[in-house]
Amino acid sequence: MSRIGTPVERALACAMLAGVSLPASGRAQDRFFPHVRSFELPSASPRVHGLVARVLGISTGESRFGSGNEAEVALGEHFPLLTLRRGATPIVLGFGPEVYGRFSLSDSKTSLISNDWLVSLAATLLGHSWDVTLEMSHESSHLGDEYANRFGAQRLDWSRETAAAWAAYRHSGWRISGTVSYALIDELRLDPAAAGLGLDFDARAGEVHGGHVRPVAGIFLEAAGQTAWKISSTARLGLGLRSDDLSRAIAISLIAHDGLSSQRQFYGNQSRYAGVELRLDL
Repeated sequence: MSRIGTPVERALACAMLAGVSLPASGRAQDRFFPHVRSFELPSASPRVHGLVARVLGISTGESRFGSGNEAEVALGEHFPLLTLRRGATPIVLGFGPEVYGRFSLSDSKTSLISNDWLVSLAATLLGHSWDVTLEMSHESSHLGDEYANRFGAQRLDWSRETAAAWAAYRHSGWRISGTVSYALIDELRLDPAAAGLGLDFDARAGEVHGGHVRPVAGIFLEAAGQTAWKISSTARLGLGLRSDDLSRAIAISLIAHDGLSSQRQFYGNQSRYAGVELRLDL
């Protein structure tokens, strides 16, 4: 780490320690916890960055509950931690924890179906309207204990280490993003390759009490070798309210999914649902 010696660097360090708010252009050069654009998943991805609650009407259920009503709670975020390179196109190292829980709304005694956990480190090269990310992640998945006891189900040992590359480009409220990934370590020894493509729209439409009202929409397509490259599609359409500095947002959306399960315990099973999502971007 370079020594802080110039007057400008000393002033930035003192301001950061004192909690003084700096303009985005100045704070983007901070070495620790830089104020830069975070790595973001496609907005329609079943995996999320944010605090999310979903109520789902299941028409094709992947678990032994089959069709019916379910709920999903997800908490995930990506935090920029360290600037590896400063300048107009900085490289930022970030940390991303995520957790997902799926619940049946028809049986309170065995409601927890499964929960998935993911933690990742990612280095992102940030351009003016584009970014490229290299991500290393660890993922595990578990069945709910009562679900397993009721149905005599066995947990799959879904423990894997995955390397992924992401690229995204933004223009006039649109963002297109793509990913390829490869499982380096996989206890199930499945085909390790996967890919995804997302298209998002998020544009300012008006103001309410100082916040920006924004329509949000997205579609995400993904496929993996482990399921013979069958394509799963997820869509999102809603309305959001974002703060003046764009750092916080809340949105309510209609969502739909058709393809394979996003619950790793049922990765090869068909899944189809439609529902409502409430999302708070952290």
